[in-house]
Amino acid sequence: MSLFGNKCVRCGERTHQTYRDKPTCAACRDVLEVALAEAIEGQRSCPVDGATLQKTVAHGVIVDCCPTCRGVWLDAGELERVNREVVEDVTLASGFARPLA
Repeated sequence: MSLFGNKCVRCGERTHQTYRDKPTCAACRDVLEVALAEAIEGQRSCPVDGATLQKTVAHGVIVDCCPTCRGVWLDAGELERVNREVVEDVTLASGFARPLA
């Protein structure tokens, strides 16, 4: 490893972190984990109208959205994760220190 870190295998940014034994920055690690989870997760139907839900990513979380009724469906713990990510993004954007929790 170089003094400045290796290049991320996905984006080329310098990093000292690894993911699956390859140099990977934190942002790319999150993207890769979400992509893996999405590949494993099967198609679901909307509980309201039965339409096939479409998957989208919001703050690193896979969210199921209904294209007809516009409902949004989250799995257990996902709302808390989205809330935590939004608070961290707002905190960092405002210039304050990152929250401890």
